[in-house]
Amino acid sequence: MSRFVMLVPLFIGIISLAIAGTSQMSTTEDSKQAELQQHWSCYTASDAQTHKQQVEHDMLPRVVFAGETKADSVESRMAMYKTPALSVAVIHNGKLDWSAAWGQLQTDGTDADCGSLFQAGSIAKPVTLLAAMRMKTAGLIDFDKNIETYLSSYHLPAGRQTDDNPVTFRNLLTHTAGITPGGHVGYAQGEPIPTDQQTVRGEAPSNSRKVEVLDAPGASLAYSGGGYTIIEIALQDQLNKPFDKIMREWLLAPAGMKQADFTIPLPTSSHPYTARGYQVDGTIVPGGWRNHPEQASAGLWATATDLAMFLLEIRKGYEGKSNVFSQASVREILAKPIDDHAYGFRLIGEGDQVFVTHYGGTVGYRAGMTLNLLTGDGAVYLTNSDNGANLGVEFFSAVSRAYNWPTFREVQVTRATQPVDVLHSLTGQYAFAEQEWKVSVVYANQALTLLFPNGDRYAMTPIQGRPREFIHPDTAVHASFDVEGADLLLQLYGQTGRRESSNIDAERAQVEVKEHLLAGYIGRYELSPGLVFDVKQSGGHLEIQLGDQPRFPAFPESESKFFFKIVDAQITFLRNGAGTVVALVLHQGGRDQEAKRIEP
Repeated sequence: MSRFVMLVPLFIGIISLAIAGTSQMSTTEDSKQAELQQHWSCYTASDAQTHKQQVEHDMLPRVVFAGETKADSVESRMAMYKTPALSVAVIHNGKLDWSAAWGQLQTDGTDADCGSLFQAGSIAKPVTLLAAMRMKTAGLIDFDKNIETYLSSYHLPAGRQTDDNPVTFRNLLTHTAGITPGGHVGYAQGEPIPTDQQTVRGEAPSNSRKVEVLDAPGASLAYSGGGYTIIEIALQDQLNKPFDKIMREWLLAPAGMKQADFTIPLPTSSHPYTARGYQVDGTIVPGGWRNHPEQASAGLWATATDLAMFLLEIRKGYEGKSNVFSQASVREILAKPIDDHAYGFRLIGEGDQVFVTHYGGTVGYRAGMTLNLLTGDGAVYLTNSDNGANLGVEFFSAVSRAYNWPTFREVQVTRATQPVDVLHSLTGQYAFAEQEWKVSVVYANQALTLLFPNGDRYAMTPIQGRPREFIHPDTAVHASFDVEGADLLLQLYGQTGRRESSNIDAERAQVEVKEHLLAGYIGRYELSPGLVFDVKQSGGHLEIQLGDQPRFPAFPESESKFFFKIVDAQITFLRNGAGTVVALVLHQGGRDQEAKRIEP
């Protein structure tokens, strides 16, 4: 439902990511890379200092309330978001304008600089895409042939694909192959790392779902990290090389991404200048970071300048001035967008002000990059925090103001007040018939609150504008209410919902569940190797703890679904055909994560 991730300190934020295979460097290769590696230094063009200073001191939240919100410094916003390090690069008129870094690689540790490495998450996908485009231009692969043509070490299981409508490089790269949706959580330091084949088969030690063709190829757009693992296997089978070496040869070196690396695990020579990841509550990710053998989907380590070089080379290709990317290949990527997505890129803006954009996230890291191919303006951010996406949004907004972009701006509103009786009159359940989803509106904690089916709860603030208009300060989601005859309508995400019931309690309805049923949920549930929910019974509710985080009470809203009063998250227990509890599902931040029961 919601397009915005809202994570809280109770549970580790898990971002859907990626897919791939493992390759390890020998000690000799590691040493050679260390000798050859050249680190980026921070750079400021001669006429860029004013813009840089403006960005540094003009950070604003996503929603600005007139007469209330004041601009702040980068460092202050980093502290607020518990983000130890931020590295950025800004592009202007088709050139690197400036780059900078703030904070520390690890709390109370080494200062970050423009040569610091961060996990880039799903930004690995467009990098893989452009490498594949180069291979296509060179005649090594055909985007429209059956992917089985290129697979020898693995073959897709039978599914919705046919000989006449096969899975291909093209529909894998565009997320339209019908492959199992979703991504992966990575592997803690010291955990076994699966091969690509184990990952796609869902075999131990993989913690991923088995890859299957669940929908007819080309029928719909659905993010699939597993699809990119298939690409990874196919390229390795075709070229008979490990994926990190393929990417170094076909993309990283030609595009001038001199520090970027797909090697799994990350070479020890890189550890001294690598940013450690941090969770929502400001605690470090155990071991510093999780390993992502899903290289093509989430296995990229990079600096902000590396990603700026990547964007600049794409822009040269768009103009027909690149020796790396052909003009035809870059324009092919943009030719047939689906729902404003082009081969995984988001197209943000209109007319000649469209920014080609991609975001990434792994546990402890958030990243983003954007570029206007026509004007040559863009920006990159890398952070080492699960809160980093919010900081990145503010950075893009500050750059937008400094360089007068029409997109990525903050939302400026004026706070309004609404009588309590008016707020109560708007409560109820609203059905969006065309989209086939429902949203509940309640009055809770002195605010009108939207309850989404995925468990998100947005406390809305009244603002001036339409008679009954509201905004969610953290995400800038607007909601407004209109009357049509005897019906009350909710305008949300550009869609219209019609109230079908006004009988909604102000708080989540807590039901009584017999103690013997609660006792049936007691046990341990493994979310990923080493990350376990411990469920205990306490009177008429359950107490749930994830890992070494605090234990919190969970209250029943049905016999199988429980909610937390301290955090916007819910737990649903799953039973098998015999009625035995076999798993739980964590609903949080728009994500559903299943944890298998490992102990009664």
